[in-house]
Amino acid sequence: MKIGKIELGKIPVVIGTLSGNIEHPVEIVNKIDLFELRIDTFKTQEVAYISEIIHSLKSVYGKPLLVTIRSKAEGGAIEIDDDKRYEIYKEVLSLVDAVDIELSSSKLLKMVLPLCREKEKALIASYHNHDETPEDAALEKILSDGKEIGADIVKIAVTANSKEDLSRLISFTIKNRDKGIITISQGSIGTISRIVTPILGSLMTYGYIDAPSARGQLSAFDIVEHLRLFDPAYNDKLIERTRLLEGIL
Repeated sequence: MKIGKIELGKIPVVIGTLSGNIEHPVEIVNKIDLFELRIDTFKTQEVAYISEIIHSLKSVYGKPLLVTIRSKAEGGAIEIDDDKRYEIYKEVLSLVDAVDIELSSSKLLKMVLPLCREKEKALIASYHNHDETPEDAALEKILSDGKEIGADIVKIAVTANSKEDLSRLISFTIKNRDKGIITISQGSIGTISRIVTPILGSLMTYGYIDAPSARGQLSAFDIVEHLRLFDPAYNDKLIERTRLLEGIL
């Protein structure tokens, strides 16, 4: 499976989350694999403005782009209905590489799925729980529901209230590592999951570039540096990429 030119499933993939500001230190941006654009946090959701940001990012950094628009009910920054979100996705989908939609927004998922299939873009179905880590059977059902609706990847972001919660999510990740999943344990107890689960089977891990967008989220720079320490294959990839950028290879 790929998002843009980035192959998933072999070594960890690091996503840098952005809220509209595109001016960032090149040495940091060069180390991440792709950007997530939180369109709901942009100063406006007008398609012309969104498209301008997308074109600027592509021309400056050349990274694959994942877009999402969270409503306030989903923990996002704005009140926005499914029809408005659909129209935005429809207009910008050809410019990006993947879309992330909350699993609870089943109507919107079903509306956007044919567009993703037509344009060969990856579709991520997300589940967020900011209070707890559901029991194992519930986690399995979330994964099953996401796959049943047609998502290429199911993202499960839950909250660890104990070390046992963190351990259960790690075990769930290992068990389902071949099913196309992203797993995140939120909160201070779960912070380490952002390093551990991508090494053990979560396809991608998220780090902020502008500012944190979730509890316990690390900066993209910190995630990259920790992965270099604990995953030799990831470190080798980063060294190769750096040499290519510097014209050594």
